[in-house]
Amino acid sequence: MRVTMQNLYTNNLNSLQNTTYDVARLNQMLSKGVSILSPSDDPIGVVRVMDNQRDLALVQQYVKNIDSLSTSMSRAETYLSSMVETQQRMKEISIATNSSNLSKEDRASYASEMEELLKGLVDNINATDESGNYLFSGNAIEKAAVVKDTTGRYVYQGDASERTVQTSNSSWTTANVTAEKVLFSNAGQDILNQAMDYINVLKDPSLSPSDAAFSAAANGIQTVLNETLDSIGAAITDFGGKQNNLALVKSSHEEMVLFSKQVIGETQELDYAAATAEFNVKLTALKITQQTFVQISQLSLFNHM
Repeated sequence: MRVTMQNLYTNNLNSLQNTTYDVARLNQMLSKGVSILSPSDDPIGVVRVMDNQRDLALVQQYVKNIDSLSTSMSRAETYLSSMVETQQRMKEISIATNSSNLSKEDRASYASEMEELLKGLVDNINATDESGNYLFSGNAIEKAAVVKDTTGRYVYQGDASERTVQTSNSSWTTANVTAEKVLFSNAGQDILNQAMDYINVLKDPSLSPSDAAFSAAANGIQTVLNETLDSIGAAITDFGGKQNNLALVKSSHEEMVLFSKQVIGETQELDYAAATAEFNVKLTALKITQQTFVQISQLSLFNHM
C-alpha cells in the first residue's frame, strides 16, 4: 500500500492531537484527584457516585436539622428550668406568707419580691432565640407568648401548634412546647394571673391569713404552682428524652456520612502512582510526536505546497 506524504502528515497530526488530549486529561485527573471526569469514563461508577452524593446531602441536612433542633431544645430547657426555680421560690413565699405570725409589713415585703419573680417569669415565657423568634408561642413565633390585655390581665396570644423537624427519612421530632401548655392548670387557671392576684392580697393591709379571701388566694396559687411545676417538669423530661434520641440518630447519620464518603472516594479516587506514571509516558510520547511532526512538516513536498 502506498503511503503518501499527505497520509504521513495526517496520521502524525492525529497522533499529536490524541496524545495532547490524553496528557491534558491525565493532568486534569491529577489536579482534581479523581479518576472519573465524565460519565463515559465509568457509567456505572458515575451512577454510584451520584446516588451516594444524593444520600450524603440528605443525611448531612438531617444532621444540620438535629443540631439546630438540639440547640433550640437546650435553649428552651434553660428557660424552663429558670421558670421552675422562680416558681419554687413563689411557692416558698406563698407558704411563708400564709401565716398569722407575719406582720403586714412583712407581707408587703414578700409582695415586692413576688412582683420581681413575676416579672422574671414573664421574661422567661417571652424568651426568644438568636433570630428573635419567640420560643413558647407555638407557630406564632413573631408574637410574644403572653401580654396584658386592656383589663390588665395576662393572656396567651400564641397558638397551640407544635413545630416539627424531620430528623431522618421516617422521623419527625416536635421542636417546641407552648406557654399555654405549661402555664395553665387543669382548672384553666394560669400562674401569672394567680400570682398577680396573690400579690394584691399580700399588699392589702385589711387582709390576713385568717380571712377567707386571703386563704383562698393562698390555696389557689399553691394549687396552680404545683400543677404548673408538674407540667414544666414533664416538658423538661420530654426534651431530655428527645435530646438523647437525637444524639443516637445523629451518631447513626454521621456513620452513614462516613460510609457514603468512603464509597464515593473508592469509586472515583485516583491512583496517583499509576496516573503519574501514565502521564509521564504520555508526555514523553507527546514530545516525540511533536518532534516528528515538525520534521515531517518541513519535508520538501510541504515546502512547495
